[in-house]
Amino acid sequence: MIGNIFASATRAVFGKQPIMNTLIQTRNKMKTHKAAAKRFIKTGTGIKRKQAGRNHGNGGFSANSLRHLDSFVPVGARGRHLKKLEEFF
Repeated sequence: MIGNIFASATRAVFGKQPIMNTLIQTRNKMKTHKAAAKRFIKTGTGIKRKQAGRNHGNGGFSANSLRHLDSFVPVGARGRHLKKLEEFF
């Protein structure tokens, strides 16, 4: 309703259709990086990742040692570049 009033008032002043009603304004959105979204989880205090070293070559390790590798660990200071991706986790 307000748009119609504005358009008619603009036509009365300038004598033609206003340009801004015919243009569509968009902003660029950042796309989710799916590989990063699968590897990290967001917590209340930061970002966590899985502990490395669990996939293969673990034949000599004890069960207790391998259990420690099952956990999540916080991302350190080197992971500051992940701040941009934080909204997608």
